[in-house]
Amino acid sequence: MDEHVPVENILLATFTEKAAKELITRISNRTIEIGMPINISDMLIGTLHSIFLRLLDEYRQYTTLKRNYRTLDGFDQQYLIYQNNKRFDEIDGIKLLLNNCETYLWSSAQKLCSLVNKVSEENLDLDLLAKCENDKLKVLATVVRTYRSILAEENALDFSLIQTHFWHLLKNEEVLGKLRQRIRYLMVDEYQDTNIIQEQILLKLASPHHRICAVGDDDQALYRFRGATIRNILEFPQKFADGDCRIIPLVVNYRSNSDIVDFYNRWM
Repeated sequence: MDEHVPVENILLATFTEKAAKELITRISNRTIEIGMPINISDMLIGTLHSIFLRLLDEYRQYTTLKRNYRTLDGFDQQYLIYQNNKRFDEIDGIKLLLNNCETYLWSSAQKLCSLVNKVSEENLDLDLLAKCENDKLKVLATVVRTYRSILAEENALDFSLIQTHFWHLLKNEEVLGKLRQRIRYLMVDEYQDTNIIQEQILLKLASPHHRICAVGDDDQALYRFRGATIRNILEFPQKFADGDCRIIPLVVNYRSNSDIVDFYNRWM
């Protein structure tokens, strides 16, 4: 059914690059089949990280990002921390986060990567973190600030901080207004794999009309190690007023025939 929604007003996101490419292919093929000429590049389709990065580039003048910044992958991020080990070693209490290691090793850089990413994915306030009575949390706040200072000096951005920068971008009311006018319908696949800051961003963009569709299965949460929280999909209906959220159970299996399902059930 064609609801006559301009393609540029639609955001369609999933979790992996492979799934995003498949979405683009399916949509392109379907529009050709029904004779609906659209420019697929006008739609915001991709992973959440790729969409946020695309919008950050469009509104970079409202951020602290400089021209030609680089985005670090997991190895680059860990190596950057490893290269700057002296700056982290100088932080009072750093060994509280590293299980009292006597030396700063590659594994310690990996540990710090995990911690700074967790802070970003859970969208924790560094000022509040620094005021906690827990000594480890105070040290963590200093570590994150040191790490983000290094990133700024390097004109770099890591995978998790893409979301943080985009969240801060949405605090600009002018930009938020433009994005809400542009993005009027949101559909997010694999919603069970979203993390805290991603949901906060999506719900902020979808307000006040809440034209958002979340598709997912709480039994298929795969990325908890990356900060995904199963609570996002389980508590999704509670984010809205009574009657505003419609739940549509998908009970038909289009991927496996009855023989495969029966075998699986017996095997389990």
